[in-house]
Amino acid sequence: MSISLTATDAADYEAGAYRAKLIDLETAEGSVVDEKTGQPRPYIRWTFELLEEGYEARTIRGNSSTNFGPQAKARAWAEALLGRKITAGEQVSEDDLSGKECILMVTLEETDRGVFAKVDSVNPIRQSKTKAGANSAEQPTANEPDFDDIPI
Repeated sequence: MSISLTATDAADYEAGAYRAKLIDLETAEGSVVDEKTGQPRPYIRWTFELLEEGYEARTIRGNSSTNFGPQAKARAWAEALLGRKITAGEQVSEDDLSGKECILMVTLEETDRGVFAKVDSVNPIRQSKTKAGANSAEQPTANEPDFDDIPI
């Protein structure tokens, strides 16, 4: 039996915001060793599918620790995907997060092996404050001044 490999192009990403959805979460063992136990530290690998035109079906991964405290990256990312704060004691599973859309902030990180796209943050999709079908340009909101009556 012989092995056959097919070369692919590197994904040509630009730094910036990308609309995406979470398609996979997996726990992996890290290369960083825990000082107390001497064991490799586990981490979570988040896989997102990009939904931007020109990047369809491409995936990008981000990593976080398994910590889920109030300041933890994993919790912030989960909250962004859910579009709400997670309360103390609440359990969140992969099923709760899979398929949820978000905005990824991607930066480019230069290493000795090349330039790689890095998920810097996961942000919620901003929800429109107007009702579906309403023309927001016609009616100012409570926070928006009405400039139609200003004499010019």
